[in-house]
Amino acid sequence: MHQLEPISPRFIGDPRLESLLSACGHDVALAHRLFVWNLHASGAAMEAIHVFELLLRNAMDRELRLWNLEATGTAEWLLNPDPLIAKVMHPVDLDRTRQRATQVASDQRRELRHDDVLAQLSLGNWRFLLPSKATKAKQRLWEGALRHAFPVWPGRWGPESIVSRVANAHALRNRVAHLEPLHRFDLRRARRDMRSVCHAIGPDAARFFVQNERMLAVIEANPLASSAGESTPAGATPTRWSPAAST
Repeated sequence: MHQLEPISPRFIGDPRLESLLSACGHDVALAHRLFVWNLHASGAAMEAIHVFELLLRNAMDRELRLWNLEATGTAEWLLNPDPLIAKVMHPVDLDRTRQRATQVASDQRRELRHDDVLAQLSLGNWRFLLPSKATKAKQRLWEGALRHAFPVWPGRWGPESIVSRVANAHALRNRVAHLEPLHRFDLRRARRDMRSVCHAIGPDAARFFVQNERMLAVIEANPLASSAGESTPAGATPTRWSPAAST
C-alpha cells in the first residue's frame, strides 16, 4: 500500500495550510484530517444544495408560469415575460442565460424552449427574484405570485425570513464553488435553513430534501469536534508541522 501524501503548501497553498494548522493547534495529522473533512463537507453541501435548488426552482417557476399566463396569455415567463417580471429580472443576466440556452437547443437541433432557459438559471437568480424592501417591483411580484410558492410558511413570519434562509444557502453554495473551507461556516444552520424553506414549500418537499442529503452525518464527523474530547496520551505530543515534512 502506498504511503498517503501529507498536506503540503505545494498542493494546497500556504494560506490554506496555515489556516488548517491554526485551527488544529499546528497538529499536522489533525490538519490533514480536517482538510479531508472539508472535501467531504463540500461534496455533501453541494448534494444538498442540488436538491434544495431543484425544489425551490420548481416551486417558484410554477407560480411565475401562472402569473405570466394570466397577464400575457403564455406561461413562458422566461421567453415572453410580463413587464413586471422583465423589470425584476436583470436584463443582462437574462440575455446571457437565454444565449446559453439557445446554444444548447441549437446543439440539439431544435427550437428554444422555456425549460432550456430555466435549466440555465442559478441559485443566485432565484435568490434575487425574492422580495426586497428596496425594490417595489419585487414586492409586487412576491404578493401577486411568489408567496404562493411557500404555502406552509408560518403566517407570523415575514418574507424576509424566506429571503434570509435562501441567502444563507446561496452563501454556502458560493463558498463551495470558490473552494473555501467550511470548518468555520455554520453548516447546521445552513442545513436547517434549507430544510425550513423546503417545509414552507410543503412537508413532502422537506421529507424529500432530508431523504436525499447527507450533511448531518458529515457535520457530526468534523474532526475538530471529535478532537475536542480527545486527550493526548501521557508523554506524547502532537505531530507538529515543519517545512521539511512536505518535502
